[in-house]
Amino acid sequence: MATLRVGSGKTSPGQGWQLYGQEGVFLDVDTSAARFAGTPVYTASLNSTGGSQLWAVGASSVYSATATGFRVYLRWVDDARRGGRQLTPETAEQFGFYLTWIGVDEP
Repeated sequence: MATLRVGSGKTSPGQGWQLYGQEGVFLDVDTSAARFAGTPVYTASLNSTGGSQLWAVGASSVYSATATGFRVYLRWVDDARRGGRQLTPETAEQFGFYLTWIGVDEP
């Protein structure tokens, strides 16, 4: 029976977010420090140093997972209370959005 390898981490608040069309932003997460042997199952959570993550959706959807990282896309929920603002890298920086993640690998 193989031993599970578990790794976790967090990204820097407000850093690394890139514009994704007119829809929102994305972040490439580097997990290479965990030294996974294969492609782990990742779980991600959006956090913030300045609030407003309540109106963001997509953080728990992991894309392009590899042994060394994955990508997450965010956009604002369609809600009139957000005032029609686009989620931009500047907005993500302003609110200090960051991800915490955990990966479980079974080599």
